[in-house]
Amino acid sequence: MTDNQLEINEPLLNANEVRRLLKCSLPLIYKMAQQRQIPCIRWKCPGQGQKKPRTTVRFKREDVFKFIQNHYQG
Repeated sequence: MTDNQLEINEPLLNANEVRRLLKCSLPLIYKMAQQRQIPCIRWKCPGQGQKKPRTTVRFKREDVFKFIQNHYQG
């Protein structure tokens, strides 16, 4: 398996699940994803947004744990 392939049994995390793992705010998770500090998967949501088009954001568990390891200061 290459880095770009997901195993079928590897569930993606939503932003709220990542927030709970990192114990931080939801807006911070979205900001880190937007700034590419944590890799994420984005796609447009179906439907009509009033202010701006909405997107769905999901994270690979492995990427979240890599983020934690890369920022660990011990």
